[in-house]
Amino acid sequence: MLKVLLKKQLQEILSHLMRGSKRGQRGKNGKLSTGAGMGLLLLLALAYLVYIFSYMADSLATPLFEAGVPWLYYLLCGGIAVLLGTFGSVFNTYSTLYLAKDNDLLLSMPIPIRSLIISRLLGVFITGFGYSAIVSMPAVAVGWICGNVTLQTVLGGILFVLLISLMVLALSCLLGWVVARISLRLKNKSYITVLISLMGVGLYYYVYFKVMGQVDDLLENVISIGGRIRSDLYPIYLLGRIGEGDWLAMPIWTATVLVILLGIWFLLKSSFLSVATSAPAGKRAVYREQPTRQRTVSSALLQKELRRFISSSNYMLNCGIGLVFMVAFGVMFLIKGRDLLDLLSLAEFIDSSPNDGIAVLLAAMCCLMQSMVYISAPSVSLEGKTIWQIQCLPVTPWQSLQAKLSLHLALTAVPTLFILLCVLLLVTATVAQKLLIVLTVTLFALLTALLGLTLNLLMPNLDWTNEIRPIKQGAAVMCTLFSGIALSSALGGLYFWFGWKLGATGYLGLVALLLATADSSLALWLRHSGVRRFEALG
Repeated sequence: MLKVLLKKQLQEILSHLMRGSKRGQRGKNGKLSTGAGMGLLLLLALAYLVYIFSYMADSLATPLFEAGVPWLYYLLCGGIAVLLGTFGSVFNTYSTLYLAKDNDLLLSMPIPIRSLIISRLLGVFITGFGYSAIVSMPAVAVGWICGNVTLQTVLGGILFVLLISLMVLALSCLLGWVVARISLRLKNKSYITVLISLMGVGLYYYVYFKVMGQVDDLLENVISIGGRIRSDLYPIYLLGRIGEGDWLAMPIWTATVLVILLGIWFLLKSSFLSVATSAPAGKRAVYREQPTRQRTVSSALLQKELRRFISSSNYMLNCGIGLVFMVAFGVMFLIKGRDLLDLLSLAEFIDSSPNDGIAVLLAAMCCLMQSMVYISAPSVSLEGKTIWQIQCLPVTPWQSLQAKLSLHLALTAVPTLFILLCVLLLVTATVAQKLLIVLTVTLFALLTALLGLTLNLLMPNLDWTNEIRPIKQGAAVMCTLFSGIALSSALGGLYFWFGWKLGATGYLGLVALLLATADSSLALWLRHSGVRRFEALG
């Protein structure tokens, strides 16, 4: 039974790579095409992240190894890995480990509770390992390059990566248990979860920038700081010594982590049933007769999409958090915009025509903010197995697709207008350039909405048991996100390659024309081929 549950959990994690273009299709062509595309995309994303964290590790390793405190290097990298792994997996943990949609079904079967918990823990471990290893593995590799590669350091490095992932597992389980307990007692838990998550994001970046601001002080006083950690926080010192292969630190921390995991196991075993079978808090439904306002078809469908969005904290956090980033970017630009513009004007790559280059860069930055909002990307998949219900209504498939596009555009309208106003107030550009910035960013926002819906129709996943699958791990979501980042980066980068010959006005005009062509092509495809695909999904 445990083997079957483990296989099921792995299939759920990899389900977005194994789907064909239609619900339930697992044909060879579907697997190969979708799997190859997703595999290439994930490989590129992984390579980029490995490069970023390898660069960070190298910047820390060089001074710390020269100062003779390599253990402090491993300690810092391990702390970053634990922070990233825990933050990245905790909200996925509470929904997959404790409050999964298939809890009632599995608990009604003759399945031992321990087998169910172990299979769910595997999913949590894989998720946490994926986040933490992005930091810990490059850190260990850089440590081997900067230090001496011996059997002792190799064993210590491997154990370091494993123990970090197990610490992430322990913290994710504990925090996920707390979040699950709290969510069961909340009436409007979607809003509370989003608020808590945003506070967590804010705290994370506050701590991150605070730490980055203190790195220079740390490197200047590394000997004294290292001495204080060694004398006052000796167990923490031993954690860093694991990376060096210390024979005393490795068994001590291994035993400590195993004891912690054993305690968490008993906690899960004793409380899993009470959490998994608890009904969420809420008021008792009381019928009150009241008049119903008549709505148009488009208004009713838009309200349906909006209710789905605001009722799901996962949907809001993963696909709509870019709206918060857009507003934050606008506020930051109002406060620090002059300093940023002065810094950009001194850059070597825009010395030929500073104002033109800055105008293009700001347009690219606004488009980059737009790429972080992909509300339309999972909208078809979220219909799930009940997609037949909307297809049975007296509405056309195109009206249903229009509602999904309208929700994306309606929610991004105000933040987009805000960042455009902030940029236009401070940037030095001609009237034509300012108008083209507005046109480019608007067309890019439309492209993001159209591209997300198109990709979701091409790569839907309607057989999910937990909405986090299509929202966070869906092929359409990942392709839309990385495509938007790549396109917005290309918009700014290509100008300094050859676009400067056209000037900012000519280049932005060309970009706007290309975006308008892409928008028209995607809209035309959705109107005809997209409608037929949506009809075939029922």
